[in-house]
Amino acid sequence: MKDITVSKANFEEIIKDDFIYVDKTEFLYKIISSREPYFFLSRPRRFGKTLFVDTLEKFYQGKKELFEGLYIFNQDWNWEEHPIIRLDFNMIPSENREVLNKSLQKIFSKIAARYNIDLIVEEAYYMFPELIEKLYNKFDQDVVILIDEYDKPIISNLKSTLEENSANLKTIDKNQDYLKMLYDYLKPLEGYLEKVFITGVSKFSKLSIFSTLNNLIELDQNEEFAEIMGYTEKELDEYFSPYFSKLAEKNNLTIPEFRKKFKQMYNGFRFTEKDSRVYNPFSVGSALKNTRFDNYWFKSGTPTFLIELIKKENFQITNLNNLEVNKNKLDATDIKKLKLIPLLFQTGYLTIKKIKNKEIYKLGYPNLEVEKSLTQNILDEFTNEKIELPLIYYIKKSLINKNLEKFIEQMKSIFAGLVNINIPKSLQDREAYYNSLFYLITTLLTDNNLNVYSEVLTSEGRIDSIIETDTNIYIIEFKANQDAEIALQQIKDKNYAERFKIKDKGIILIGTNFDTEKRNIKDIKIEEID
Repeated sequence: MKDITVSKANFEEIIKDDFIYVDKTEFLYKIISSREPYFFLSRPRRFGKTLFVDTLEKFYQGKKELFEGLYIFNQDWNWEEHPIIRLDFNMIPSENREVLNKSLQKIFSKIAARYNIDLIVEEAYYMFPELIEKLYNKFDQDVVILIDEYDKPIISNLKSTLEENSANLKTIDKNQDYLKMLYDYLKPLEGYLEKVFITGVSKFSKLSIFSTLNNLIELDQNEEFAEIMGYTEKELDEYFSPYFSKLAEKNNLTIPEFRKKFKQMYNGFRFTEKDSRVYNPFSVGSALKNTRFDNYWFKSGTPTFLIELIKKENFQITNLNNLEVNKNKLDATDIKKLKLIPLLFQTGYLTIKKIKNKEIYKLGYPNLEVEKSLTQNILDEFTNEKIELPLIYYIKKSLINKNLEKFIEQMKSIFAGLVNINIPKSLQDREAYYNSLFYLITTLLTDNNLNVYSEVLTSEGRIDSIIETDTNIYIIEFKANQDAEIALQQIKDKNYAERFKIKDKGIILIGTNFDTEKRNIKDIKIEEID
């Protein structure tokens, strides 16, 4: 059984050290055999972009022996070696324009030395075209340009851009202008180039930086490349089956039961109109290697800036898992006018759930890992408190066992501990605020045995919250500084329970009233439908 690696992104090391390599060279072949010179791919972090870039590099170095047994090995290709300029902005300091320039000077000098080329100019944006021309002339071969995480000098400075005229925004402007000046040389030097392949997390800087590359082929929403990054179910079966057997046994589950839980936790990323959903490779490898479930991808990078943007836009949190947007809204590219939804989509915190008429995209969390982790972060930020997981476990248990008295006691205990929350002034905003807090708390309960839905649309209105277990459905309505009886009556007057009767489960109606002065649940009315 081959070992799993989540730390290596060097194709040659993975192959030679006999780690599992999920074969993506069919997509590589589509790129290298295309007559188009420029390609761009955006995918969330930890999705295998760097490994794909490294695989391209080894291919253009002519190392055919590394590809034996892979799709591309038997394709009709001459495997000629090409000179390569590779820029990995994960490894290039870019705190400001001056640092970025010096970093690129060192990179270009190092590449020139490797190919025994002398560069005359000193400014990095002049060294770049000189290096391309001299590589081409020396080897009589077109040059390959590989640019990984092109947007790192931009997104690494996003932290303070929510304030106008911030120093970070000025740094972003200068870095963007500098990189544009650098890449503008690619177009007039097209005759010297074999391929240019660019990756990044976002598209917010692409238009500004690559404006002269008007024939740049974008792969991120191209159906033909839907599975270029991430693992499909078929790939999990082919490469990781022995690990699933091991983990299923450890968790006292059958393999189908384990795969169902694994899918719910890590699958669900969809990037194109093709209804193909993939797993995050980092989470898959980490979970199987460590033989336990955890929030691996989320923990590898905390979205502090996104949380701040949610707060700034006063976004209704309960809508995050049930959004409908026009397709073109996902391509927002203006870094100075950041919009929350395209940013959440491009960075992987939201994904495509459904498409209507090829224009309206329904978005939501890709899986439980993202939903629960992002929810916990938002809740901690909005309340300045940390809700401990044991209490969440007991709330979940009380709902599954239909112990409503215990459920109410535990919920009151949570709200009693939230002493630092800022209460909105208007009654409507207070209702929405407490609704959001309740939703965030109950979302943490979601697993194989319990599902939570918010703002559920019916023919007569929107249900504030639905909690569904294997045997019961809880329909919950919220009010603030009113009366729980009014909330309960609204559920009945608008026939919220009607659509759930077909499920043959117990239906419990819960009207909840919050006292904003006491900052807690004041009263609850419960009624069970036969």
